Amino acid sequence: MTSEPRRRAGARAWVITAALVVAPILVQAGAATKTQEEAVKRLLQNYQKAIETKDLSLFRSVKPSLSGEEERRLRKAFDSTRTHEVSITLEGLECQEGQCLARLTRRDTLDGSIVSSFPQTLRIAPGPEGFVIDEIGR
Repeated sequence: MTSEPRRRAGARAWVITAALVVAPILVQAGAATKTQEEAVKRLLQNYQKAIETKDLSLFRSVKPSLSGEEERRLRKAFDSTRTHEVSITLEGLECQEGQCLARLTRRDTLDGSIVSSFPQTLRIAPGPEGFVIDEIGR
């Protein structure tokens, strides 16, 4: 398992790769508890795994509010590639009143070629068995 720290404007950020190491992350603004940090890390691991393994059921478990249109686009994306690797860099985490906002950079490699690197913002809310993604934005 690997995780590499990166320095950006004096803050710590962590790269989440296919083999994620649970490591300390930057907590900004609303202080996240250790329990919240760990729950967000588990959620990001499952989010990444769902995409890489093209597991729609796992994806739905991390984002239960998945709309019909989102599911259609996700199935199309899963069907269009042989392999899909995801690298996630968690840039910041803010938690307030049980909900969190995770700012990350995501890099996708499709069939061995890096296709895109882009920012993502995940609005995270408590679910019955831990945190779930409520909304995915850029």
